[in-house]
Amino acid sequence: MLEVIGTWETWRQRIEALLADSRPSQGLLLDQVRLAPPVPEPPNIFMLGANYADHAREMGDVKDGQPVPKPAEGPFVFLKPTSTLVGQGAAVEIPAGASCVDWEVELAAVIGRAGRRIRVSDALDHVFGFTVINDVSVRDRFRRASSPPAMTFDWFSQKSWATTCPCGPVLVPSSHLPDPANLRLTLRVNGRVEQDGNTSDMIFDLREQIAYISDIVPLRVGDIISTGTPAGVGLAKGRFLSPGDVMVAEVDGIGRLENPLVAAGDAGPSKRI
Repeated sequence: MLEVIGTWETWRQRIEALLADSRPSQGLLLDQVRLAPPVPEPPNIFMLGANYADHAREMGDVKDGQPVPKPAEGPFVFLKPTSTLVGQGAAVEIPAGASCVDWEVELAAVIGRAGRRIRVSDALDHVFGFTVINDVSVRDRFRRASSPPAMTFDWFSQKSWATTCPCGPVLVPSSHLPDPANLRLTLRVNGRVEQDGNTSDMIFDLREQIAYISDIVPLRVGDIISTGTPAGVGLAKGRFLSPGDVMVAEVDGIGRLENPLVAAGDAGPSKRI
């Protein structure tokens, strides 16, 4: 996939030619295949925290009705291990002893052109396409009560468990999704709507995120930037995930990413096709 993304124009022409020459009977139906994450081995997964105004309000960072200022330091960015990725339909495992496992639907951008110190005005030229990420979070592993004050918050243990980064179902080239700043995002658990937001509510938009990250490290082909989540997370409601639940994360123009929850040890071996 990294080769396809990096040389997309050549591949696009080949794919269009194959589609023009092929009959539908020569292909496979979606229910005959298992979808891997669209970018199975990205160089990095950059995650944005607290990047929606309505989410900042629900978490108590800003009072209801008050404007949400942009932090002078820039967006809050953390890394999620690439080994957390799973695809459409794959099981998400609830760690043993965890009782506060949460959902977060996010629009994710995939970098198609490498760059360093990218200007805001040029940022979207570096985006190959878009997919959906569900940033599953183990909230009860976030605070370390016995650690020194400077090490109270444990982002690794909250965000880095295997299978906690469902991604998919597909990767849509940016030419087919020209306005990432106005897309509806929803997340349902067992059919119940938990999140319903719009990317227009971002505090830092995608262009600003790309400029900020690339000022610190070079962005590489295949890097994923997951742009934050809107209001409606379980932590704000005191409602969390259990084995047997089914999450459906959806972003307009991309599709539905559906994943069931299972108890620790029930996900089976990780496989990619």
